[in-house]
Amino acid sequence: MWLLISLGAVVIGTIVTVSGIKRIKSSRKFRARAVRVNGMVVDNMWRQVDGSDVAMPVYDYHTREGHPMRATEQVGTNPPRYRPGTPVVVLYDPAEPYRAQLEGMAGATNVLHGVFVVIGPLVAIVGVASLAINLML
Repeated sequence: MWLLISLGAVVIGTIVTVSGIKRIKSSRKFRARAVRVNGMVVDNMWRQVDGSDVAMPVYDYHTREGHPMRATEQVGTNPPRYRPGTPVVVLYDPAEPYRAQLEGMAGATNVLHGVFVVIGPLVAIVGVASLAINLML
């Protein structure tokens, strides 16, 4: 039983670490090619995340070519960080203008991915240590 739990910790820790690294790289690539434009929060969409209600800002912006767009932020807060009518800076991918995020929320996502990169190896190390101890007994 302990062997399975230890092996699971190694696998889960490795997956979490790799996922965090991939997401940080993806976020950096997005920010490197992103275009900054002004936008406006028009609403907050409430979602339940881990048993808590969080407000995800819905915002409008125009691409540099003038096309109107609407997006919903993937990171939410409670209380809401933005109210309808709040001007915001939007980052969007010119190749995929519907892929957008608020400039002020990008840091929160990177912090979460950084936590994955720190916690993942710790879980894997605990799993390896537990495997070693169990195999010695």
